[in-house]
Amino acid sequence: MATLRKQKVGQYVYWQIVESKRVNGKPRPVVVAHLGTAEKLLVRLTQGPVQKEIQSRSHGAVQLLWKAAQKLELPSLFSTVLSSQMRNDVSVGTTLLLASIHRALQPGSKRSFSSWAEQTSLPQLAQFNANALDSQHFWDQMDTVTEEQLLQVQSVITQKLFQQGWVSSKLLFYDLTNFFTFIDTTNTSSTLAQRGHNKQKRHDLRQFGLAQATTKEYLLPILSEVYEGNRNDRAYFLPFLEKVKSLFQSMEQPLEEFTLVFDKGSLSKENLQELEESHLSYVTAYPVMWQKELLEIPRTEYTKCSVHGHPCEYVRCKKTIWGQERTLLLLTSVALWEGQVRGLNKTLEEVQQKLLELQSKLEIPTKKPWSKEALEKKIQSILKGEYSKDLFMVLLRETKEGCFSLDWTINKKQYRWLLDHQFGKILLCTNREEWEAEDIISAYRGQYHIEHLFRHLKNPYHHSVYPQYHWTDQKIKVHTFVCIMGLLLSQMLWQKAKEEGYEGSIESLLDLLTQVRQVEIISISDLQKKPIKETTLETMKPEIQKWYDLLNQSF
Repeated sequence: MATLRKQKVGQYVYWQIVESKRVNGKPRPVVVAHLGTAEKLLVRLTQGPVQKEIQSRSHGAVQLLWKAAQKLELPSLFSTVLSSQMRNDVSVGTTLLLASIHRALQPGSKRSFSSWAEQTSLPQLAQFNANALDSQHFWDQMDTVTEEQLLQVQSVITQKLFQQGWVSSKLLFYDLTNFFTFIDTTNTSSTLAQRGHNKQKRHDLRQFGLAQATTKEYLLPILSEVYEGNRNDRAYFLPFLEKVKSLFQSMEQPLEEFTLVFDKGSLSKENLQELEESHLSYVTAYPVMWQKELLEIPRTEYTKCSVHGHPCEYVRCKKTIWGQERTLLLLTSVALWEGQVRGLNKTLEEVQQKLLELQSKLEIPTKKPWSKEALEKKIQSILKGEYSKDLFMVLLRETKEGCFSLDWTINKKQYRWLLDHQFGKILLCTNREEWEAEDIISAYRGQYHIEHLFRHLKNPYHHSVYPQYHWTDQKIKVHTFVCIMGLLLSQMLWQKAKEEGYEGSIESLLDLLTQVRQVEIISISDLQKKPIKETTLETMKPEIQKWYDLLNQSF
């Protein structure tokens, strides 16, 4: 119930409307409105019979994400696994949960959390004082979280997802990505941040990697791990596989019932052998050029099929791969063929432009002429692309005067062979011999969608790992975990909405729910009487009302 309170600040006296709320089981007065001095309040009261204080805040998205967390029983789980340390009457687990919702809706620094939270109903839902949660609060609470606790939390969350029916398929998708940082080269506080091949082309910056296993159903994160940014994809596969095995063992889930789907970047003899010894089935891509004879099979021998309504052609066979007979599936893709042709033609244009530039330089007299060795090295660097060496025949001529001329032609026969035989073909390898071709193709095509999960984590408006202002390994791991937790809660909302026919993206759903606003109206008619408080929702558009009501009932 709201009451009036007198607050003295220095020599001045102000009036406030406060409401008693329980914070971690203890009653605390929470200010809901500042009314000013007695003189100002008197003027406002004399202007009419009833004075009203109206406050509006974003409500729908934070409320439903908070309810999704309750659905997974995250507060009790966090309190069991994580430290019991309290700061500003907020536990470590609640701090991480609040940070996760912040990352899902408006990624920003820990310093910006307070001002963002004040514009939402989250402080009322979670019973905390937004002004007290500064960046130091988050740093102190994050300091208590260990790597072992993160693994334990992930294990229990995954078990909850299975128990509550969020996961029904036996397909697991595995992939890796990396995130660049602005950690200085001379900073030795982080061993995770290393230089490597960055997937966002920021090779000049240190980075850390993220390995992720997800489900088929809406790509719910199952197991995540941060690793050193300079580690090779193939080399990291087995250590991550051990964690997958430990996870399923702790959940008492039979590993042999699952199928792991991964890309050829993690393919190696040792990795396939370990999968089979672990009784774990797999579907993976295999480099087409390692079985070049399959490319010569005429299209008349391909079998036609349909996968999720899309026509497909394939050839199925068995081949001895690294001393073990395995099932191979060579399939065609029109979309892949078109993309590869566009990429090849663009490469041809770029290479020819560089050769033309080099040719022009050779025609200009210089005091220091080119050496043959330097020119050959320059030509090799121009032709370093995947197909350039086979497609370009470059002739370097030396004149009697010691100058050079450059000429080249394109191997049209090789160009035509690529278009007719190699492009548009994908080779799959699996030990699921009992599966139909359609099942194998469907499983592998699901791998493409894991890239969407990584896009969510790199989206600057929702779920983004950026910006991350941390430079120690422990903080980087906790921060990444927080971002993934925010994505998990969003995925749960999106999954329920999709089941009811929602056709938009996760981000559009969150933007839609953010428009649901809560209004507090506090009426004051007399200083001798208690203020009357009324809480309601703003009038919504029919579409917003539909999805908010549906999700509110689901959670």
